[in-house]
Amino acid sequence: MLQSNPAKGIKKLTIEKQTMDFWTIDEFKHFLSLLDPTEQSYKVFFLTLYFTGIRLGEALALTWKDLNVYKQELEINKSFSIHKGVVTITTPKTKYSNRRISINKSLLDQLVEWKMIQKSTLESYLLKQSDETPIFQFSSNLTNKDLIYRKFASICNRDKNLKKIRIHDFRHSHVALLIDNGEDYTIIKERLGHSSITTTIDVYGHLFPNRQKSTADKLDQFF
Repeated sequence: MLQSNPAKGIKKLTIEKQTMDFWTIDEFKHFLSLLDPTEQSYKVFFLTLYFTGIRLGEALALTWKDLNVYKQELEINKSFSIHKGVVTITTPKTKYSNRRISINKSLLDQLVEWKMIQKSTLESYLLKQSDETPIFQFSSNLTNKDLIYRKFASICNRDKNLKKIRIHDFRHSHVALLIDNGEDYTIIKERLGHSSITTTIDVYGHLFPNRQKSTADKLDQFF
């Protein structure tokens, strides 16, 4: 029989969370300024990521049927991936990822304008645009993640001083923008499609300003 616990004294593994990077609105606007006028399709794509916080796979799976112009909403109900050359459209990450996201008027205008440009582009390939056409189809071929990664890296390399972030960090950037504008956890949870508000707090809680001082100051009115 063991007289002592052999695991006693062994330090617990410390799992460090990956650093969360994001762009402020000024940094994002600078990124957009690096795009060429001929890269309108990519401009709209990155605007959508930044101002909605949707995942890359969710963005690539969007079709025109998912855009409600009258309600100014995007419906997120599927995700796009390619494995060994085979395109797969699956359900989102979790059931909570099925959601409708309200979008701002400026983004809506950009999407509507892009729809007209896309229609002409597809017609040049003898293709017809429909409600089932992916919003972010830029040519006769479907847009995939590798293309986006390469294009994003290419644009970022145009300014070596631009802070480096990942595509997924557009999601973090959206949250940082919402927090900076005073939105609470509930709204952020709904927009991101988190299954629990606990997830939202665990991931983004450190971005929220400490409101202890402002709370204490408000108590002065009762003296």
